[in-house]
Amino acid sequence: MRVLAIEVSTPRGSVAIVGPEGTISERSADVPGAHLEWLLGAVAAVLGDAHMGPQDVDALSVSLGPGGFVGLRIGAATAAAWAHAAGRPLVGVPTLDVIAAGAIGHGGPSSAGLVLSVTDARRGEVAAALYRCGAVPADLVRLTPDLLVAPGAIRGLLPPIDEPLVVAGDGLKLHAPAILEALQPWAFQVPAERWWPRASVLGTVGRTRLLRGERHDPMRLAPIYARGPEARAWEERSSVVEKGGA
Repeated sequence: MRVLAIEVSTPRGSVAIVGPEGTISERSADVPGAHLEWLLGAVAAVLGDAHMGPQDVDALSVSLGPGGFVGLRIGAATAAAWAHAAGRPLVGVPTLDVIAAGAIGHGGPSSAGLVLSVTDARRGEVAAALYRCGAVPADLVRLTPDLLVAPGAIRGLLPPIDEPLVVAGDGLKLHAPAILEALQPWAFQVPAERWWPRASVLGTVGRTRLLRGERHDPMRLAPIYARGPEARAWEERSSVVEKGGA
């Protein structure tokens, strides 16, 4: 199964083709405010790099958020339209899952263990989730739901921590001191290049879920937003993942 992965939930856009052999091609760029203009050209480029046409895409995976409003809507709409028109399976993956999976191999004390994903939710808050990660990116166990919290108060919403904790995500850009102080002595941050969700990781996680039979209905797919009414609307419309053949 060759999966087209679309990640435009942050100012850094990324698209990739992932297959049984791993990442076949990937393009990433800083595209703040220009996701729509960049995305279609990037998709064409990764298909060309992989010597594939649109008909060779077997399935799609898209990052669902939390993240930027415009980028999330563009990514979800593009993936859903492609899946519906081509009759291809589609799975959405929470952006916090993608960040956690991408933190594996960070060069810390272990390539597996606890990972906290944090993204900037503005208004002085972060969206976050805690995971236990295995030795491969797709091997994730969620330990909390998505959280919306002031950085300095994050420890109070997590289970007890008594082992090294990797922190990753663009929430560190503004809030690293508060987050790391709240989680001391266990927390350390990954290098800045691993803060951003990557399409190659999204494709790997999405492909594993697709092969397990997970699917989203493209006509009901909607992004996850960090705040209030939008988050509740996503729970009602898109949180039920369908099961089917791979």
